[in-house]
Amino acid sequence: MKMNDMVIVSVDDHITEPGNVFDKQLSGEAKRTAPTLKVKQNGANYWEYQDRKIQSVALNAVAGRVREEYGMEPTALDQLRKGCWDVDARVDDMNVNGVAASLNFPSFAGIDGGLFINAPDKSLALVHMRAYNDWCGAHPGRRWARYVPRPRPTASTPRSSRLAAPRRSLLARSHAR
Repeated sequence: MKMNDMVIVSVDDHITEPGNVFDKQLSGEAKRTAPTLKVKQNGANYWEYQDRKIQSVALNAVAGRVREEYGMEPTALDQLRKGCWDVDARVDDMNVNGVAASLNFPSFAGIDGGLFINAPDKSLALVHMRAYNDWCGAHPGRRWARYVPRPRPTASTPRSSRLAAPRRSLLARSHAR
């Protein structure tokens, strides 16, 4: 499908973050202390961050399933359509569905960035939140043009004042260029 044939802008999509979210954005201590995708003995994925464990996937990742199969699973990335967590596969899915652009909401970070806002170590949380923002916008060219920028994940919520240092958002970055 050609870009000019696409007319749909999806405004309620959800990202299921892959385990490499922080790999290219951080190094050293910041990378060592970043949220980490782990695997339980039963094969289920979960995120670990500042002594918290966050379930990785659930109802927000049922793309491709019939409604009767919706539930609180899948529980691991390998049980999902690749387009739920891989940007290239997601763009391919968007092409098939005629979706020109997509507004995406985070999963493990919380819809308002609550994981970072409520983290005990605010200075590390700010570093990790910025890295998450950078990951969201790290896909240049055509791919990035397909995603609608929005403040991620905390710039749009009053609770963001709990992070003492200045915040930045993809929206602010997109207007600055």
